Amino acid sequence: MTPSFFTGKREQFFRPLTHTDRECCAAVLRSLYDRVQGPNADYSETLTRDLVLTIVFQVLSDPALRAVVFEPGRTVSAAEERTYAGELLRKLKEHGWIEDYKDPIDLKPTLKMTRAGKEVSEVLSNLDNSRARTRQRNMRSAKKALAAFASSQDVDELLDGYDFAARVVQDLQDDIEYFRLLIQSLTREALEQKIAWSDFNEFIEKRFAKEYAVRLVADSAERHRGQIVELLDQIRLIPEVARLGVDANLLQRASWLETQVQLRSPTLWLCDRIESLVEAACSLKLPMLRSEMNNYVRRFTSLLRQALSLDYSATSPLGRAMSLLKEQPQPEREDFLDALATRLGTAELRLPGAALRWTVRDREAEHGPLAPLIVDEASRIEAAMRRAEAEAFAFSDQEVLTGLLPHLREGRVSLDQLPVTNALEAVRVMHAVGAARSSEGKRFLKAHKKAEVFDTPYFSADNFELEADLSALARGET
Repeated sequence: MTPSFFTGKREQFFRPLTHTDRECCAAVLRSLYDRVQGPNADYSETLTRDLVLTIVFQVLSDPALRAVVFEPGRTVSAAEERTYAGELLRKLKEHGWIEDYKDPIDLKPTLKMTRAGKEVSEVLSNLDNSRARTRQRNMRSAKKALAAFASSQDVDELLDGYDFAARVVQDLQDDIEYFRLLIQSLTREALEQKIAWSDFNEFIEKRFAKEYAVRLVADSAERHRGQIVELLDQIRLIPEVARLGVDANLLQRASWLETQVQLRSPTLWLCDRIESLVEAACSLKLPMLRSEMNNYVRRFTSLLRQALSLDYSATSPLGRAMSLLKEQPQPEREDFLDALATRLGTAELRLPGAALRWTVRDREAEHGPLAPLIVDEASRIEAAMRRAEAEAFAFSDQEVLTGLLPHLREGRVSLDQLPVTNALEAVRVMHAVGAARSSEGKRFLKAHKKAEVFDTPYFSADNFELEADLSALARGET
């Protein structure tokens, strides 16, 4: 049975965040986490009462947060600030965010964040949009963890690989939601006759350059997809005796697997889950991220073009006319429109005076008449050659798999055993592994990387063994 959370000091855990000064309290918790547990924390520095009070004073230096705590426009003395800081520290200790701790080295009384306080403060810190997030390396980290497990069979490495692969999908989904919020803010700003320059500049200068460019290139799921699948295939080929020992260690290390695997091998279950997560990131989340990013940039470009071409601000004549029309009741609105139509009906077009000079544009050069279209045998041969050259190396996975079927009658074949006597067969060998791992090929084919490298007159490549499921292949043929 799971122990209750709201017991003891945690019975009113969130009470400090329900008062009128909750924004200041949240800012203090964010700053406290960054100072003690964040990436720039000094772990040699102990958390003392004076350090917590200093953090509160730094937060109160922000005028917006200061107005939340004290009455705006009133002069606040230093004694009042110290009283508030001490009272806030007392609340955090009383409700289970901070607890007393005795340093085991010098036995001095200090403070430390409780486990619940640290975890919730981390969430508040991550939700702070005023800072740029660090570069994401989850795909590369997943690949390195799987490679480490394949060489050492350390179960922690496999669990880390699963954790990193899950974060890939989660990060991409967070990015998709981020762009949807940006599009909503663009629409809201446009209705208020503004353009969200600050959001767009933050996206271009901070988030795209430092985060999204890395995630779409160096840490792209598509870039590391093939290598991760190869590592998972190596892990699946671990001998059964060794895999049983790994399964026992996994169940001992991560007890939550027992309710997930359902009498299956935990090692194989984790491999299948990692592969499905990478597949979802490549085939679903990355296209959605690119689409949302494209929608945001296109929407902003459209609004910017309208703002540059039309003067619809509140101070312009058109803006004043529209606001006046909106404020008038229905009868007066019709009279206003009639008066406006009468006023505009007397407008006339005039040529600019001699003081203005027009820039003379060069006229486009007149093109000569087109040569008559001649269709003869030579032109037909030339068109056929161009079409054949364009389609020479355009192979679908279906065509490659169809060419491989005659060589898979015995169930398995290596790439070095496939014939390479012409360009068509050479291209088929080069695309064989990709076709086997496609959505259609993985139903009856598995590709396992071998240690050796094979050479042909045309190329050198890693050798793979293609293993076919004969029963699935027979069902597909029938």
